[in-house]
Formats: sequence, structure tokens, C-alpha cells
Amino acid sequence: MEELIERIGNIVDKKKVKSLCNKILKKCSFKSENDLRNISSLATWLYIYGFYNEMIEVCDLVKDVEFSGNYNLWFVPDMTMCLKARVFRERGMNKEAQILIEKVNQFRHPELYKNLVDSYERKMDINIAEELKNNPKSLAEIWRFSKLQFAVRFREAGSFPIPDEKFDNDIQELVAILKQVK
Repeated sequence: MEELIERIGNIVDKKKVKSLCNKILKKCSFKSENDLRNISSLATWLYIYGFYNEMIEVCDLVKDVEFSGNYNLWFVPDMTMCLKARVFRERGMNKEAQILIEKVNQFRHPELYKNLVDSYERKMDINIAEELKNNPKSLAEIWRFSKLQFAVRFREAGSFPIPDEKFDNDIQELVAILKQVK
């Protein structure tokens, strides 16, 4: 793991990526929510910046993590499998993508998705607008990043009551905005 993270820190000249690499190199426990989130954040920023091969390698760091019943810890393997499935699907590797999605969906509850629609379609946008109005753009960036992760997770897993096209458009728009972050 250390060699991979050092290599990524050396080849990707983006402050967000370097910062996450440094955090992971300093400490990374697969039993810590914060440490695991650093891995999913690194994978997501690599996706944003178009470093898909490196993103897949980072996603693979948690590929053997098993679901323990703790959804807070499971978020990272779930997120990384969805990111990886997205890249696989975009590359025409549908079988490989489907294997990942089947694993993710074992622990999902689509009957609860309807409760998340308002949060995605309205509340996240309100939070982004509020932060932009109040001027701490970094907080708007955090909300956009969260919205991107949400969109990827639920677009790729399927069965969400928002059309895939809406998710895909939102993902494209959010990536374009977040790509401007150094």
C-alpha cells in the first residue's frame, strides 16, 4: 500500500491528492472510519482528475474488506466498488462492473431509497447555494463532493428513484466544477 500511495503522491500534482496521500501514509487503519474515508476520498479525487488506473488501484486497497454490519465502515468499500464499477462500465467491462454491483447490493435496502430523494435533489443543492452565498467556498466544495459520491453510489447500484440520466448529468457537472480545485 505504501508504495502505491507514494507513487500517486508523486505523479498527481494536486493539493487534495497529495494531502490525502500524506494522511494515508501517516496512519491507515481499516478499522477507523476516518482512515477509510481518506481512501474513498483519494479514490474519488483521482476519479475527478481522470486518473482512472490509479483510482482502481486505490479502490483495490479495500476490496477484501467484508461487511461487518457497521454501515459507517462499509461506506468505503461500497463507495470504491461503485466508483470502480462506473469506470468498468464506461470502459465496456459490464460483466466486471456487474460483479461489483451485486456485492454492493447485498447490503443495500432499495425500499428505503425514496427517503433519500429529497436530500439529494433539494437539500444538498440548498447547502451548496448557502455556502456559496456565505462565501466559504471550501464548504460548498465539500457539499459538491458529497453529492458526487452520493450520485456515483446510487447511480451505479441502480434501483434509485432518480433516472440514471439525471445522475449522469449531475456527475458530469460536479466533476467539471470539482476538477477546478487544485
